[in-house]
Amino acid sequence: MDTLKRFDRILRLYFLLQSRASVSIQDLQQIFGTSKRTIYRDIKSLELAGIPILSNNGSFGILEGYRIHASRFTDEEMLSLLVAEKMMKQHQTNFIRQQFDSLLVKVKSSFQYQQKVAFDELEDKLHIMPDTKATSYLPTIINTILESVSERSILQIDYLKVGNMAKQTREMEPVGIFFERGFWYVLAFCLTRLAYRNFRLDRIKRVKITDIPFTRKHQSIQILRSTLAEVPTVDIVIESDKEFSHFLSFERDTYGFYKEEITSDHARMYFKCAAHPTAFVRWFLRFIDIADILEPEALNDELREIVRNGFKKLTSSR
Repeated sequence: MDTLKRFDRILRLYFLLQSRASVSIQDLQQIFGTSKRTIYRDIKSLELAGIPILSNNGSFGILEGYRIHASRFTDEEMLSLLVAEKMMKQHQTNFIRQQFDSLLVKVKSSFQYQQKVAFDELEDKLHIMPDTKATSYLPTIINTILESVSERSILQIDYLKVGNMAKQTREMEPVGIFFERGFWYVLAFCLTRLAYRNFRLDRIKRVKITDIPFTRKHQSIQILRSTLAEVPTVDIVIESDKEFSHFLSFERDTYGFYKEEITSDHARMYFKCAAHPTAFVRWFLRFIDIADILEPEALNDELREIVRNGFKKLTSSR
């Protein structure tokens, strides 16, 4: 039984090494749950079997050109495979997830060397949140955006903001793509705002890769999203008359709007506001006749104070 287990492990190791450009000894330990000594022994067994193993600073790979079968995958096929891999990692059934991992390793083992490198580079450009459903729609412009990321060429888009029918032309340096709350987004450094912004892909009406190179180097999408998420926010809930709710849509994204619930009479809007709460209150002041702040109550106290001070100033100036 131990011999069979070792044979299976060595076979998996072979497929794994053939599926990537290189794998570190630490990753191999984590994948197989064994010691460094065991990994080195299994690699030695592959070498004795005539498989050309390359070693570089604690990472291992198989000599380019040595493979069971060389298949040429299109960029679209590789992207679909990456999306499937990330989605299957969230599968609720361990057995299915593990079997898919085993199958994927065998498929990736047939990649040509440059395909392995390209697949590894795409790995940190696509981020899928745990609530992603397999039936979620993947916009076709995702290929163009990832091409912009890989080539480090500035992307030009026509973007349609909520509540604004006029398209805005933006130039950006995309970092990567992620899926959240039912929508695909691109996280990019906006050259108009000179700051990182999220853009919903279904609101991008035109996309074009320019010949202009990126102006700066960007961290991975996971690191940037984690860093940006560390900015303290205030959870705010407001409710407006449904008839007039469209008036609030023009600038609400500035204050962290992320969700809206519509009933027969009202529109309830949810915010994660990174701006100072006073800035939100002063924006909301324009809508006090058609909307209410439901949470937090402290904002209503501030709203009343602003209104009282304003009223005193108006009456005292007469």
